[in-house]
This record gives sequence, C-alpha cells and structure tokens, in this order.
Amino acid sequence: MLSKIYTHDEAAKIIELFEDILAENDIHIPSPEDDERDENNMVGLYGSTYGDLLDEIEEILIRILDKKGMGEEVVPYEFSGNY
Repeated sequence: MLSKIYTHDEAAKIIELFEDILAENDIHIPSPEDDERDENNMVGLYGSTYGDLLDEIEEILIRILDKKGMGEEVVPYEFSGNY
C-alpha cells in the first residue's frame, strides 16, 4: 500500500522555516486580520497572509508531484539556469 503525501502539511513545514527566521529577527508581516491577532503574537505570519502563502506553496508542491508522475526527473540542489 502506498503512503499518502499531504501537501498541506508539507507546505506548512516550509512556512515554519520562514516563521522561525521571522521570530528570531522579531519581524512582523502585516495582514488584513492584524486587529484580530493577540497582542502577544505580533511576530511572523498571520491570517490571510499566512493562508495565501500556504496555498501558493502547496500549489508549487502539487505541480512538482504532478510532473514527477508524468515521468519528469527531479533534480535536487541545483538551479535550472532558467530561474
């Protein structure tokens, strides 16, 4: 039986890396929902800013997985030269 890849989980793990950097540097990325945010939680990403980034990263992961499923090769740790 094949295991499942939850792209939402994987995208959230990527965002966590960025949030760690934001927290280490006490950086707040504004969001439209900042007025709903806890005063003690003003560092990092929140609300639709977080959600939109999560969706965009997830879409990239899905496209990569779709390409791999069509037989395209994944080349890790290299730029294509077209980036």
